[in-house]
Amino acid sequence: MTRYLLDTNIVSDLVRDAPSPAIQAWMGDQRDDTLHIATMTLAEIWRGVLQMSQGRRRQEFEHWFHGPDGPPRLFAGRILPFDDAAAMAWARLMAEGALAGRPRSALDTIIAAIALANNCVVVTGNTRHFAGIETLNPMQPT
Repeated sequence: MTRYLLDTNIVSDLVRDAPSPAIQAWMGDQRDDTLHIATMTLAEIWRGVLQMSQGRRRQEFEHWFHGPDGPPRLFAGRILPFDDAAAMAWARLMAEGALAGRPRSALDTIIAAIALANNCVVVTGNTRHFAGIETLNPMQPT
């Protein structure tokens, strides 16, 4: 059974006013126990909420984030940490990128390293950010 690590852009797309039908369809075809997020995804989403101007929309996102449909509860037991195995994978990926003259984004590489450490395929709309990592883009036909 394939395990998937959802990139932040996939989770964010699902809460837009008009989510991608392709992402919704792909998610609907998956078993919940195969879908995971990284601790970094929680951080990126929460940072986005905190950077919003005070007001009704921010309050709605705060309630969503902490509510039953927010990522911490929706993915309870399926949030993968940046642990020692992921740290070693991150160091290797960052060094390989630097040595090849293709520096990597530290944030994307954290998600990639968590995926590698947990034998997950990264589900993302930005496959180029994850060069050399097994990815799946549900918005592109296979």
